[in-house]
Amino acid sequence: MKSQNENSATDQTKNKRYAFAQRQGDDFSCIKLLEGEFEGVIYKYDKVKFAPEPNNDGVIPLKFTYDVFHNPNKVDVKSEQFRNYIGDILVEVVELQLKNNQVVFDE
Repeated sequence: MKSQNENSATDQTKNKRYAFAQRQGDDFSCIKLLEGEFEGVIYKYDKVKFAPEPNNDGVIPLKFTYDVFHNPNKVDVKSEQFRNYIGDILVEVVELQLKNNQVVFDE
């Protein structure tokens, strides 16, 4: 799997914590984490959906599953810390796609 040569628009607006990566022949992109405790981990989001109702704080939770393809430092990719970290990245990606009218909803 190789990373894109240039940062995506998402990377340019944030602190370059991640980059999109795609293996030749795959019809999906992955995310490669570029810094911190999870540096080098490559994963993709699988099922992403919004909860049907807001929680008690008025926030509509985002639920997702993910698959890890590369974990060079053998970090705990099932921990709540990892899930929260990639959940924050997912929110960034979704917000950017909404802003650019690039989100596709599938029922």
